[in-house]
Amino acid sequence: MYQLQDIVYSVLFSVVLVFNISGNSLVIYIITNEREMKTSTNYLLLNLAVADLLFGVFLAPEFIFLPFFRHSVPDGVLGDWLCKLLLTSNIAWMACRASIFTMICLSVERYFAVCRPHTFRQRFSPKIVKVLVVVSWMYAVVVLSPFFVLNHLNREYLYCVINVTTRKVYAVYIFLEITCSLSLMIFFSVKIFLSLWCQQTVEPTGEREITERKKKKKVTWCVLAVVVTFVVCWIPAAAHYIIHGLSNTPFEAVDIATTLVASFNAALDPYLFSFQSSRFKVLVKKVVCCGKESL
Repeated sequence: MYQLQDIVYSVLFSVVLVFNISGNSLVIYIITNEREMKTSTNYLLLNLAVADLLFGVFLAPEFIFLPFFRHSVPDGVLGDWLCKLLLTSNIAWMACRASIFTMICLSVERYFAVCRPHTFRQRFSPKIVKVLVVVSWMYAVVVLSPFFVLNHLNREYLYCVINVTTRKVYAVYIFLEITCSLSLMIFFSVKIFLSLWCQQTVEPTGEREITERKKKKKVTWCVLAVVVTFVVCWIPAAAHYIIHGLSNTPFEAVDIATTLVASFNAALDPYLFSFQSSRFKVLVKKVVCCGKESL
């Protein structure tokens, strides 16, 4: 019989996956099919949506299906390849690296949009953004490549494993990556906040100035929400992986729970970054209503 814990976690992962697929798929569809949405900022949002979608989808084999089919995993080369590609969520964690890289780019992009508007178009032209998108996936592939090579199936315990040295090195790297990512996102968020709320010496008087300032403040709250959500969702998973990697002590229930919380972040991103835009909301209604754009 299957354990109740496996059933509960599978259901929870499935619910989060539904929100992930629906939200990120809408973002991808709208940006790729609406000409007016093909801007530098939206290209970054598109890359974030693709990465988050892949993260959710490729978590499914390990956390939704594997608990019920663990004894059916084949031996030999096929079992090893299943470990490399599906059963340890390597593709999901690769997409996660691209997602984090893109979120940092979005934080920097928002900083220049708010604090350095005169150089914004020059620094974040469509060409430069496309290069950043390519770099994000190159970075992700390089970081995760050891896991694609070294993961293999341990038939005795019916688990995919990797050698202890690689896990310890990667645990240290995760600590450095999370620390640097959070530091950059918080730094640029604080700069945006100070620029909008603390460094304004003259209150805007014209209607256009007031409207523009409200838009910038809305963007700032959006960025802050993303940073807070990222911290809340990823710190537990990162802390667990670092402890597990350095001590080599497995905590399966904690691993599943922290990964579930992290997957929730990928499902939330489209609602935090994209759907806060009034234009996005109109286009979502247009898609849901089968092409009839709401006015």
